[in-house]
Amino acid sequence: MKTWLVNTNSKEDNNNPNGFLYMLRQNKAAAYYDRAFTIDKLSTGDLVLLYHNDNRIIAVGCVVKGFEGHDFSEVDEVEHWADVNWIWNAGFDKEFRPIDPIDRNDLGITMVRPTVVNVTDQVDYRLLFENIAKKQCLFA
Repeated sequence: MKTWLVNTNSKEDNNNPNGFLYMLRQNKAAAYYDRAFTIDKLSTGDLVLLYHNDNRIIAVGCVVKGFEGHDFSEVDEVEHWADVNWIWNAGFDKEFRPIDPIDRNDLGITMVRPTVVNVTDQVDYRLLFENIAKKQCLFA
């Protein structure tokens, strides 16, 4: 099992500021256009930390099916995704801003630049699951 930090690339200038909602609602971790193939690294059983702007992890999930291609070859050039069972996600306000996300710095994650980053050796898993447990209580 590996742990992957997947960037939602949801900044205004990326032309998809609500792409993270699509990933959460469709139960997938996705990458697009010239970075689409980076999602192919994810395998069944891997852990995904969905990363949002400003150091925020907004969801944690387990890959249930890696990328296997699409029915139409032109789609493969635009979007690749892995099916994910989200075990936790932050709440959101009316403007879809995350409420009480997990700060990646609190988990020891320092590398965030690429769209998909293997952070297996960076994550403090005890702190990750403590954060999830505390935040689930907030919205119960």
